[in-house]
Amino acid sequence: MILPRIITAILGIPIILTVIYFGSIPFFLFVVFVIVISNWEYYLMMKTSLRSPDPYTLFFASFLIPASFFLSSSELGSLLIFLVVTLSVVLPFSVELFREEKSIERIAYTYIGVFFISYTLSHIILIREIPKDGKILVYLLFVSVWLCDTFAYFIGKLFGKNKLSEISPKKTIEGFIAGLVSVIVFYYFISKKYHFLSEWKFMVLAILVGIAGQYSDLAQSLIKRICGVKDSSNLLPGHGGIFDRFDSYIFLSPFFYYFYMLVK
Repeated sequence: MILPRIITAILGIPIILTVIYFGSIPFFLFVVFVIVISNWEYYLMMKTSLRSPDPYTLFFASFLIPASFFLSSSELGSLLIFLVVTLSVVLPFSVELFREEKSIERIAYTYIGVFFISYTLSHIILIREIPKDGKILVYLLFVSVWLCDTFAYFIGKLFGKNKLSEISPKKTIEGFIAGLVSVIVFYYFISKKYHFLSEWKFMVLAILVGIAGQYSDLAQSLIKRICGVKDSSNLLPGHGGIFDRFDSYIFLSPFFYYFYMLVK
């Protein structure tokens, strides 16, 4: 299981680093791809186990929410975000009114896809679009999540004895702490090289990354547990699906962005 995981990482990481470097439309399209596939995997999980969300709203949100975030620096940027989010709230109810079989559950499950996936992950675009520091911030975001995941996985596998949560039995408290500490150490050294944040702000950001990223992973695991599946798909050998691979960014991306904007 380790070898496919390593091969997927070797092939995938250079692509991600490249689109981060170029930013703009290539990075926007990359984030849209992640959101669309994550919503598709979420839709299939829900459809086969509980009740399917409304696909029209899911894919409306998958394209238009990140697009509104990408255009947020334009004259009507903020207004566009509010408009698209409002439409994402209204659309599930509007579609349900015309269904022969009405379901409040379908509306609720649709909102999970819209806000838990599309809205939160679109904040990665906002981070990249931050003037001057956007590129390095996204690099920090991705590298720190990879680092946290790696240390949490291997330390948990080698030394983990205490379960972190019943939701994900393989995750351990030891792994959680190892992931958190690895990010703190990484950000300490980063704070010595980059000075767009003070050292203590880097440390707070590190704690935020280490905790929010791992809790985000658990939240996505809760959905899989309820659906009775191990992975969201088998698209990425050794990693599961796109939804699995990018689950850490769901809670983390908004917190990362708003923290930076508040303290910069």
